[in-house]
Amino acid sequence: MSSAEAQRAYQRGGFMEPVAAQEQFSQQYDLANPEKAMASYQKILHQHTMQQYESATKSSRRRSPNGNELASLSTESSRGSVSSTGS
Repeated sequence: MSSAEAQRAYQRGGFMEPVAAQEQFSQQYDLANPEKAMASYQKILHQHTMQQYESATKSSRRRSPNGNELASLSTESSRGSVSSTGS
């Protein structure tokens, strides 16, 4: 982010949010037709989510002993947990 972009950022709720994201959204999507803009955005978001799921599934398969099974949490690792409320 350039210093000019940083200066255009505004303070909201304790976080700095760049105005550039809002400007880019309005340039990519036709705000005069909100239904079409929403449908386009939903499609892109759905594609991104599916890519994330596929990536997580591939990663899980690489960690599992059998290539067709999903990795699972062993019971031993959950037995050693410590309660933060007990005392």
